[in-house]
Amino acid sequence: MTDPIAERQWVCARRLRERRLQLSLTQTELVRRLSCRGVNLTNRTLSAMENGRGLDLRRLPEFAAVLSCSVTYLLGLTADPLRWEPDVPLGSESP
Repeated sequence: MTDPIAERQWVCARRLRERRLQLSLTQTELVRRLSCRGVNLTNRTLSAMENGRGLDLRRLPEFAAVLSCSVTYLLGLTADPLRWEPDVPLGSESP
């Protein structure tokens, strides 16, 4: 049996990295953009987050803003980076 919270965090970690690469941003560039929004982290911290360690979900709105996507996308609730509504309504996901 898998832990749904751990699975959601892993999806989010992968999405952060995938979206950064889609936008052709280096980790250094993303860290710099986040810093302009008041989110201070290092490349090492970002790397850990992209690998599923130490992911701070409170920072998702800032990540979404600098990655030009929705929080819903980062959480894996939609396949479209610009869509805010989940592809499947919450609560109707299969167990």
